[in-house]
Amino acid sequence: MKLWFRTLALAGLLLLSPLATAANDSLPVAPYQARYEVYASGFSIGEAVITLAATGPGTYQMTSDVRPNGLVALLASGRIREQVSGEIREGTIRPSQYERLLDTGKKSDHMQLRFDWSAGQVQARHNADQATLPLAPGVVDPLSLQLLVMKDLQRGQLPGEYSLVDRTEIKTYQIRNQGQETLDTPLGKLNTILINQYTPGKTRMTTFWVAPDLQYLPVRIMQEKKGKEDLRMEIRAVER
Repeated sequence: MKLWFRTLALAGLLLLSPLATAANDSLPVAPYQARYEVYASGFSIGEAVITLAATGPGTYQMTSDVRPNGLVALLASGRIREQVSGEIREGTIRPSQYERLLDTGKKSDHMQLRFDWSAGQVQARHNADQATLPLAPGVVDPLSLQLLVMKDLQRGQLPGEYSLVDRTEIKTYQIRNQGQETLDTPLGKLNTILINQYTPGKTRMTTFWVAPDLQYLPVRIMQEKKGKEDLRMEIRAVER
């Protein structure tokens, strides 16, 4: 059960991880639903579904749902569910409310964020811990970060780092463009750009393979620790 809880949490973090302005307040990418297969130690352990929807003029909602499958589901129940709502004002993506719930049946992990842009602060709660953090332009929640990265890649202006609220603190991640690679996927052969996300001095690194033909949607996500693969996600289907 502890191993599944840790693996489920890692799968959620992969979806969280992979900012600028746009010409208008529409979504930077078309609404979509993407399905991924989740692998650990080379074995399929679950499915992840990410959905982006336009809820009105200049507003959006994103959800992420990770669940076990097959034999894993028989041995341990578990789920990580995220949701964020926000707006796009003057071309800038601004989340308003974010929530993440990880539940294995025996153990749970709950995180909530409330962004107050007029006051310049965010109320963060993680289980019993809470904090009021300063809110500056470009600081987002983990789920909205994926939308912002796709937006920057479309503009050809990928910054060197991103800042987001995770649990009860603001974290900054370094970003590095690692070139291009062609992948064979269930969607066909896709040209991709490799993006590394890492924290200097840490042994963990996340790599995203994003497809320009799919508006820079991630089609493979891999997390490594000390140079060895820890977890991997592969796209299986996408609907616009």
